Amino acid sequence: MRKGYLIFEMMVVIFIMAMVMVTLERFFRTFTYDLPRNSRLIQENHTLSNAVSHIRADVVSAKTLSESVNGPDEPNTLLMKMSDGVVSYKFSDGRILRSFAGGAAGSASGDMMWSVPHGRIEWRVWSKNKTGCAVEISTCIEDKSFGHIRKKMANNNLFFAGALRETAE
Repeated sequence: MRKGYLIFEMMVVIFIMAMVMVTLERFFRTFTYDLPRNSRLIQENHTLSNAVSHIRADVVSAKTLSESVNGPDEPNTLLMKMSDGVVSYKFSDGRILRSFAGGAAGSASGDMMWSVPHGRIEWRVWSKNKTGCAVEISTCIEDKSFGHIRKKMANNNLFFAGALRETAE
């Protein structure tokens, strides 16, 4: 009776274990890399959707819309004239900033900021008779993998100014 394994048996076991590890490599990479990255992308998309819902709420209660286009290093600004002041949205450096000017000092609709480092938002004001009547908002999450930037979770929205005011009348 022998007490141990032959070197050939040990080499076969090591070879089989190596083949199993090669086949399971994709499984381990998914759990260590892909799932955390996708979770981050989904969280950023949720934050971006939250910002768009605030923009929607402001647009439907706005009287007029306008877009201020600044220099290449300045962000585009979306301006909305409300009945009690002006709301502006700026997107730069992975942040969406909402500012409110005018109205009561204790107003519940104050300044807000959403951080979306990999998110992109673009807006374009639609005009009728030189007055902004709607805003088209395009959003996406830019995912960089293997040196390529891919746009994920792209959405387009079109909101009309004063939509709630017209349905109430």
